[in-house]
Amino acid sequence: MSLLQFDDYEIDIEQRRLTERGQPLRLGGRAFDILSTLVSRAGEVISKEELINLVWPTTTVDEGSLRVHLVSLRKTLGDGAKHYIETIPGRGYVFAGNVQSLARNEGGQEPDTAVVTDLMSALPRIPRKLVGRDEFIASTLELLKTARLLTIAGPGGIGKTSVAVVCAHALSASRRIVFVDLAVVADGEKLLPSIASQLGLNTFGEDILPGILTELSKTQTLLLFDNCERIVDAAANVAEALLRSSPTTQVLATSREALRASMERVRQLSPLEYPMDGRAAPDPGEYPGVELFISLAALAGDNIDLTEPDSIQLAADIVRRLDGIPLAIELAAARSFDMDLATLHRSVADPIAVLRRGRRTAPPRQHTLRATIDWSYSTLSGNERELLQRLSVFAGTFSPEAAMAVAGSEGYAEEFHEAFDGLFLKSLLVVTQHGGKFRLLGATRDYAREKLAQAEFATSCRHSHAVYCLDRTRVAERDWSTADPAKWRSLNTDLVHDLRAALLWAFSDGGDEDLGIQLTAASDTIWVQFGLIAEQLAVAERALRLFVERGLVDTALEMRLRMSYGSALYHTKSIERNADVIAEYHRVLDLAVAEKNTVKLMRAIVGIAAIQTSNGDYQGAIDLVNRFDGELDTIAPQARSRLLNHNYHYVGDFNKAMEHAWIALSTQCKSIGSQPNSGSSFDPRISTLCTVVKTHWIQGRYSAARAALKDTLEETVARDHAISTCLFLAASACPTAFGLSDTALAAELLGILREVSAKNSLLRWRDWASGYESVLAALHTQDRGSFQRSMNGIKGAPFENSIVMAGRLADDTTLQRIDPVGTWCGSEALRLRGELAMQHSPTQGRALLVAAYDLAVSQAGTTFELRCATSILRHSPPDRLESARSRLLKVMDSVEYDERVEDVTSAKALL
Repeated sequence: MSLLQFDDYEIDIEQRRLTERGQPLRLGGRAFDILSTLVSRAGEVISKEELINLVWPTTTVDEGSLRVHLVSLRKTLGDGAKHYIETIPGRGYVFAGNVQSLARNEGGQEPDTAVVTDLMSALPRIPRKLVGRDEFIASTLELLKTARLLTIAGPGGIGKTSVAVVCAHALSASRRIVFVDLAVVADGEKLLPSIASQLGLNTFGEDILPGILTELSKTQTLLLFDNCERIVDAAANVAEALLRSSPTTQVLATSREALRASMERVRQLSPLEYPMDGRAAPDPGEYPGVELFISLAALAGDNIDLTEPDSIQLAADIVRRLDGIPLAIELAAARSFDMDLATLHRSVADPIAVLRRGRRTAPPRQHTLRATIDWSYSTLSGNERELLQRLSVFAGTFSPEAAMAVAGSEGYAEEFHEAFDGLFLKSLLVVTQHGGKFRLLGATRDYAREKLAQAEFATSCRHSHAVYCLDRTRVAERDWSTADPAKWRSLNTDLVHDLRAALLWAFSDGGDEDLGIQLTAASDTIWVQFGLIAEQLAVAERALRLFVERGLVDTALEMRLRMSYGSALYHTKSIERNADVIAEYHRVLDLAVAEKNTVKLMRAIVGIAAIQTSNGDYQGAIDLVNRFDGELDTIAPQARSRLLNHNYHYVGDFNKAMEHAWIALSTQCKSIGSQPNSGSSFDPRISTLCTVVKTHWIQGRYSAARAALKDTLEETVARDHAISTCLFLAASACPTAFGLSDTALAAELLGILREVSAKNSLLRWRDWASGYESVLAALHTQDRGSFQRSMNGIKGAPFENSIVMAGRLADDTTLQRIDPVGTWCGSEALRLRGELAMQHSPTQGRALLVAAYDLAVSQAGTTFELRCATSILRHSPPDRLESARSRLLKVMDSVEYDERVEDVTSAKALL
């Protein structure tokens, strides 16, 4: 249908004409296309993406262009637009008018609705070709061939970021580009975590520099540090530290001032050229500054004729008054939508003149930009001014829905959208490429924050922002277990910065400590999944201290705080803090029992059991789980098996360990997005597979052990969960590979463990890796003294694995640290003690070897049976050789015959 009517309006789609009561209305081409699309599909919600594809089928534009023309359309329709075109938050737009088709019905073909996929990039998108910057970009690229650290300096709004991004795009084919926006970094201490996050690293500990350097060493990388002026000292120090230690790294920085760092080369970016001194130029349009204004003004509206010489001279004078600063030109050009050129020229003049007669001591870079923002701010309506101030609470990007949450305009949605669109049209809001998000330019945000600090609604605005963050963190936690991890992180990246800002306000003078405590308790998933556990530890510690000091009584809240604090403490500190961790978990356990909260009960049990296991108290962990078997069965029939399988492995009941492992695996999710529990932060499926892999080897199923190790390693890498990766490598994969006599694989796995634990600052697992490295080094040199020294500082599972790998270097005192009763490697410790005793007391030695064999048989540890039977035959007197030989042959029939395994080849050689 090409001729449609709504109220007093007729729209002829074929003739491209809009009339009101028969009188033609002036409407731009894109605005007409938007209206015709909405009217022809009245009552249907059309998404922003589809509308853009329909109106611009052959051109790639951003949401900003759509908003410009929507505002133009609403202005043409007048007050009726509020009733005709409705904004549906998070979905799109709908035409709500009553539409009828008129007599002529020629049914034009529906527009093509092909979906265009927007390829995301780590770099910001530059929406247009940069005017007047070709020579600067070319010379900058030439300089980057040799410069390790290059800073593009200049006043705010001069276009530093745009030039740097274009240079980075030009270099992207030859190196990795990592964009780091320092404008959203709250303070210098958050710079390294931000870099790590952009590199895709998880930073669980405090010392994260080694992990960053490890990642940077893999390939040539250009780090683009944008907006360094906010934390210039930190930017300089970090740049120096990275460049000193990473020869594959180069830094391109933008800043209002030089970093004053070693190796730095500085390029000053000048304003765009324009006619000087008020003299008429022969052709002002040839100057880049004027060219930019003309091109932007033409996009903003069609009510200014910029072809007349007088108009071009006015445009040149506007650019001259704005000193050729691109941001100022853009702000001015945006107003050509609702001002004629003469009015725009007059409005630009006065604020600049006033400012230039102002404070002489102000840095030059602050003059024109502040004047531009002052001028732009003075043109805003009251609602627009208040909304701009409120939006300054966001640390980075925000959605329209987020903006509405802090707007203080509940129940006044139309006023909000009108103010929001007004800010956008005046270039005070910038649309990003990330899912229709918006942001304030750094200078604009700083300016608005100054105004907000003086506003009477400042506290209520900060409170609304913190409440918004609380709601977002709760939704993020709810969605994590079912969402695709990459999409989840992309959706919540901006939340990390806002969470920091909200917590900073909540715990400051005049903030809301109660809200800060709730926000801390709800943010556990955010910190863990972004690998910011060291930050989580500091936040949780402060919130818990306030909770206790104020004598608050809220059991659910206390349990969450203590679980968050205990978990962060467990992963960021070494085993010396185990007592503190277990104390927090026991407090949660007591509260969960009193409240009959089975979910918190299970998480507390998981946390306590993890500590007990790492301390070697395996039976204690089993007893704890069995104490609450009834409660755990109410959660899931397999809940106990998830907790018991690895501890039955460690007490040496290998058959029961496998039984519980298969029960647990029968229902555990194989999807990569499955959620690690909050007690230990291990992925429960990977934790169970640790038991399966290692037990296969101990029970002599060598091919099964190799296959399970390979498959589990692939699954662990795919899950990309650093803590679970370290658990598998340290507790299962490395010792199993060594037991299978695959030293090359063991070295490879140890290298992965070292890399993952270092780059994610996982101190506990770095200690495991260091211990294993010491063991392998001692084995290589057969240095008993070195081995003994490395064993003095470790205990529990790391110590036991080391003994199984290289116990022949241990002395009897060291071996006696392992209690044979109720320990997975007790038979191996007895065997090694027997080997030592044979040197001074054969009778005692043989008794220890037999005891070791009997223990291995009772535990169904077939590989340990093989080792014991081999030792017995080797040390048997002539009258016992036959029985010892029969014993070894029997064991050989029980294990897989695999000549790649040293235990098998040693037995075969004896036989």
